[in-house]
Amino acid sequence: MNYKILGKTKLKVSELAFGAIQFARLEEHDAINLVRYSYDCGINLFDTSHAYTNSEDLLGKALEGIRQDVYIVTRTLKRDKKGFLEDLETSLKRLKTDYIDIYLFHCVSKNEVFDALVKSEAIEALISEKRKGKIRYIGFSCHSPDVIDRFYEVNDFAVLMIPLNFIVTEFVQKPLLEKFKKNNIGLLAMKPFGGGRLENIELCFKFLSQYTQVIPVAGMQSIEELNQNLSYVQSNKNLTDSDYKKIKRISKELGKKYCRGCDYCMPCEHGISIGDINFIKVYYKQLSSDEFWNCGLQEKIDYARKSCTGCGKCSKKCPFELDVPGLIKENIKFFDNLKK
Repeated sequence: MNYKILGKTKLKVSELAFGAIQFARLEEHDAINLVRYSYDCGINLFDTSHAYTNSEDLLGKALEGIRQDVYIVTRTLKRDKKGFLEDLETSLKRLKTDYIDIYLFHCVSKNEVFDALVKSEAIEALISEKRKGKIRYIGFSCHSPDVIDRFYEVNDFAVLMIPLNFIVTEFVQKPLLEKFKKNNIGLLAMKPFGGGRLENIELCFKFLSQYTQVIPVAGMQSIEELNQNLSYVQSNKNLTDSDYKKIKRISKELGKKYCRGCDYCMPCEHGISIGDINFIKVYYKQLSSDEFWNCGLQEKIDYARKSCTGCGKCSKKCPFELDVPGLIKENIKFFDNLKK
């Protein structure tokens, strides 16, 4: 396993991080074995979230006895001080640890969300918990580059989690990358396979390998997947002319149907949960059958079915010019076919 320094954190982390969103689908014994196997293979960076069902619980059990040898990333979707503190304490308990290596405010993709964190003193509380030693390094996960400059207002800002694959490239444009480098920001790449929508895994890793300062966070749920990912990330193969042609073809096929989850289309004036509906195919691949059918999607689908007028106001707000009403219809049809 090769290791890289994660920006200003100075943490020496494995060149592949273990994303624990999908392994929560496994039986406890299998989940623990998978984490232990990944650790034996040299992976020392594990990413989870308060919101990933029982992921933190499983990870906490799996890392018992080796906690001091690994680094844990977790995060919260709360936007207020009280909610953040509650989530932090819950995460510490679930993960069976007295500190989190990297703690992120999750999905901060709009200026108004960042403003809410400041106004509610949530960021101030995060910095305070860092000073107490409960958190080592702080940061944000983000789906839109428009808000990133605000993060630099936080003196302790050290890590940024961004979506990155050969379709989502907004965060690796030269000006942004140069500023990340100048400020020594540690970069973690979520959705390296597009949430399961990009099936050519080798091509995904070859694309990511050109960004040497980025650590891909790959969701894995089997030893076979882990071994495959390790073989690709360690191959250090460069993109070929044939690869670029494949990327161009796939990007053309998916580009206008690829929802980034940035939520710029929200709020919908009809109250439709656009992001959840447009991520149904991703949820279907990431969640267990029980979780998928019992996470409230049916209610959101039924509401969208009767409430979407096709007005197109969401499309006008989409920075990627997606046909949002068309995607809503397509995903409703996908969900209905699954039920059949």
